[in-house]
Amino acid sequence: MSSQLDILALEPFYGGVRKAMLETVMRCSRHRWTLLKLPPRRIERRLSAAAHWFAEQLSRHWAGKVDLLFTSEALNLADLIRLVPELENKPSVVYFHNNQLPDPDGGESRSTHDLVNLNTAQAALELWFNSEFHVNLFAYRAAAMVERHPELSSRNPVPAMLAKSRVMPPPFDLHLASSIQTSNPVARQKRTIFVSTRDANMELLNLGLETLSMRGERFKLLTVGPVEKLSNAFARMTIDENDEYAQTAGMLRSDIYLSTQRWAPVDMYAVRALTAGCWPVLPEDGVYSEFIPKQLQSRCLYDATPDSLASRIQDVWHLNQDEDGAAAAAFLLSVKGFDAISACKAIDERLSAIVARYSGK
Repeated sequence: MSSQLDILALEPFYGGVRKAMLETVMRCSRHRWTLLKLPPRRIERRLSAAAHWFAEQLSRHWAGKVDLLFTSEALNLADLIRLVPELENKPSVVYFHNNQLPDPDGGESRSTHDLVNLNTAQAALELWFNSEFHVNLFAYRAAAMVERHPELSSRNPVPAMLAKSRVMPPPFDLHLASSIQTSNPVARQKRTIFVSTRDANMELLNLGLETLSMRGERFKLLTVGPVEKLSNAFARMTIDENDEYAQTAGMLRSDIYLSTQRWAPVDMYAVRALTAGCWPVLPEDGVYSEFIPKQLQSRCLYDATPDSLASRIQDVWHLNQDEDGAAAAAFLLSVKGFDAISACKAIDERLSAIVARYSGK
């Protein structure tokens, strides 16, 4: 078998972390990647229709070689294989950036899309997740879905899904900050907070910043993402979501990276902000405890209340930070698994192993 594989990648929601990951993988991988994509609009529409759109494109235009199919969870893989039967004989990997399984604590509302991720997970040869937290969240939600559907309980698919699951950190370019500082140095500006509003809890964000302001603190915001629900009471500058250079330069200017995204499976901006030297102020739930060193968690994580958020920011500005140099080194070490070169190498090796094992059947 050739050391260079032909990989067909399908991404129905090509934006944000999904776009960043695929761009990095295709740039750094030793394999040959062909990418078909759709813009990042209405995830529920992608779950129901993306498989049909990709199937039509493949039937009309595709004549290349495929050693492995790579897609995200925003696609109904079972439907795609039914529509393109020749893909049934190819190994497939599904990358779970997020999951669309319903929250069992969110009430009894039902959707036609509730089972799509379960069907996709059963159809794939291997499932990749961006964090340990996300694996556990998926297992929790999948088990709850099985309980809701008696027809699944006799053949519970969850153990088999977990057996073929693994954590594969998404690769990001972590060297842009150092490149900017080398070519065009950026000065850190105290009391500048970098915040991503995409998927953020905007009520918590507004109340936390309001609490900070009421305590007499002055600050300015650098934001990336939609700002319609962000209070106009705070001075801010918004950076284009597609301008990675400007975002990184903004992180270099900021002394704090603030997140109010609850139960985040991964946070691309947080990873990049740590490499840019921002001090992280993050919810104590989700993925964050996985890449914030334990000895620093009490100084970085808050309990998702406005008072705690404001207090953690004040700690950064007012407490003696003699160990900041050591903390910065610890942060860099904690996110090294996301580094493009090492993460892409791990991805390449795993894809080769999957195809070799599959070919040996």
